[in-house]
Amino acid sequence: MSKDNIPTFQSEELSLNNAEIPTLDTQTANQLLNNVFNACDMDPSSIPVEVLESWGNYKKPSFSLGRFLAYIFTILLVLLPLMFIHPTIIAERKNVKSATNAVYDIELKTLLPIRDASADLDGRPIALTKTGSHSYSAEITQNGTLTITAASVNGQTVTRTYQVSHLDTDKPELVNSYSQDGIVYLEILDTFSGIDYDHITGITPESVNTDTGVIAFRIPDNPTTVTIPDNAGNELTLLLSPVN
Repeated sequence: MSKDNIPTFQSEELSLNNAEIPTLDTQTANQLLNNVFNACDMDPSSIPVEVLESWGNYKKPSFSLGRFLAYIFTILLVLLPLMFIHPTIIAERKNVKSATNAVYDIELKTLLPIRDASADLDGRPIALTKTGSHSYSAEITQNGTLTITAASVNGQTVTRTYQVSHLDTDKPELVNSYSQDGIVYLEILDTFSGIDYDHITGITPESVNTDTGVIAFRIPDNPTTVTIPDNAGNELTLLLSPVN
């Protein structure tokens, strides 16, 4: 065979492959099916071709629906663990040595968005300041039990409690007093933060003893109010009067 005949043969083969197969009518299709059964020495088909076609058309949407349901089931199976994930609360006090207030940094660790976060101290609501997407800050001025609650969008809720202590909320206490030679001596006790001697008002002290807490004042000629604060801002108010 010459090279000139090869392209012609390939072109004819391509045209046969691209030729459209004519559509058979129902009667011809049934006859063709019976001929196939006869050639195989089998009994003729008792099911018409149109019935087989309608069954195939019925199975196509059923298969698509089954595949769609399988996809939905797979997605739900993947998302199911997320329905039971609850947030984790981590709270840490920043100013541990402060006797005035306690500032807590609160972080909520979770894979899902937070629906709600709240805090209370012995049942009294505490304001939370949002510092990040999952972080808050709370300032406490009283001793007690701090309760923090967080709820995720999946409905899971978690609660943690912290004990707030060592906050000085009590004013200084007058333990003893006596006078001598025109001087009155006051023994003042403050357990937590200590006396703020530099901010005593009313009368300037004659002397102070930081070891014993004794403050000496000259007895005034007229009744005078003296205010003695502690380092947490609590104040003891006394009225000093002249001695007759």
